[in-house]
Amino acid sequence: MPSFTVSEIAHRLGARVDGDPERVITGVAPIETAGEGELTFLERESLLPRLERTAAGAVLAREGVELPTQRVTVLRVAEPQLAFIRAVELLHPRMPSPARIHPTALLGRGSRLGAEVRLDAHVVIEDDCAIGDHTYIRVGSVVGRGAIVGRGCRIGPQVSILGGAILGDRVVVHAGARIGTDGFGFASTPEGAVKIPQIGGCVIGDDVEIGANCTIDRGSLGDTTIGARTKLDNLVHIGHNVRIEEDCMIVAQVGIAGSTRIGRGVALAGQAGIAGHLTIGAGARVAARSAVFKDIPPGETFGGYPARPQRAFLRASAALLRVPGALARIAAIERHLGLARDGGTADEGPPSGRQGEAP
Repeated sequence: MPSFTVSEIAHRLGARVDGDPERVITGVAPIETAGEGELTFLERESLLPRLERTAAGAVLAREGVELPTQRVTVLRVAEPQLAFIRAVELLHPRMPSPARIHPTALLGRGSRLGAEVRLDAHVVIEDDCAIGDHTYIRVGSVVGRGAIVGRGCRIGPQVSILGGAILGDRVVVHAGARIGTDGFGFASTPEGAVKIPQIGGCVIGDDVEIGANCTIDRGSLGDTTIGARTKLDNLVHIGHNVRIEEDCMIVAQVGIAGSTRIGRGVALAGQAGIAGHLTIGAGARVAARSAVFKDIPPGETFGGYPARPQRAFLRASAALLRVPGALARIAAIERHLGLARDGGTADEGPPSGRQGEAP
C-alpha cells in the first residue's frame, strides 16, 4: 500500500496545509473511525463536532471553514469531496489486471481481442465480437454475437452483453447486469398477445457505469442509447428505444418505460417510475418514489404520485400531514354539538334500536 506525506498529498491535490506537512498518510477513512495515519474529509459543516473526537492524521476541509480543534492537520481545498476522491485514487490505486485468457473461456469464430485483454473462467465470447484493449471480463459473463466492447472496460461476473450491443470505452458494468435483452413489446389479437420482433440495438457511451442487476432493453427497431458519463445505480430498468443523454444520474430501482427521452444532466431519485413516450428535459430532477405521467420541462423539479412541480408536491405533502389533526378537530366539534354517538355521526343513523325508533 503506498504512503505519502501530507505535503506530497497537498501538492497532488493543490491544497494548502495547516499543521504538520511531514505527517505520513497511508490510507483514508471516515471521520469516526480514521486513525493517526489516515486521511478523512469534512463533507459538511454539521460534522464539525466530530472533528473534536477524531483520531485522523489529516482532514480535507473547505477554505474558510473554522475548525473546532487545532490538533488535526488540515488540507485546505475548494471542494473537499472531489479532493477526497483524488486522494482515494492516490492512496488506494486500482491494481492492474494481468492479461490472460482462462483455459475455460470460449472465443467464437471471427471475434477479435485487443491488446492486454483479460477473460476469466467460463467467459463466452460469441462469433464476430470485438473486445477493446485492456478490457477485463470477469467470471461467467457472455458477450453475444456481433457485440462490441470498447477499450478499458470492466465487466463484472455473470453479465450478459447480447448481440447488437455496443459499449464505448471505459464502461463499467457490475455483476448480473443484462444489456440488450428484448423489450416488452406485444400486439393484442383475438388469439392473445403476439410478440413484436425486437431487432434494434443498444448503444452505451464512454465512461458509463451500470449497476448490479440492471436491465437495459434493446430497441424494437432503432437503438436504445445511454449517453457518455451517465451513471446507473443497481436494479435500474431501461425499456426499449429509451434515449438517455450525457451526464445523467439514475438511482436504484428506477424504471423508464419505452421510447422516453431523458435530457442531459437529469437526476432520477430512487424508485421513480417514468411512463413511456415522454420527454424529461435537460437538467430536470425527479424525487424518490415519484410517478411521472407527463413531460417535464428542462430544469424543473417534480415529485409525488402523480409527479407535479416541486412547490405543488410539497404543499400537497404538507396538507396530507395535517389531515389526522383536522379529523380529530372535526370529531371534537361533532361531539360538542352532540352530532356524534358512540364514535358515529348523525349521518350514520341511530346507533341503537330498530330503524326509525328513538334510542
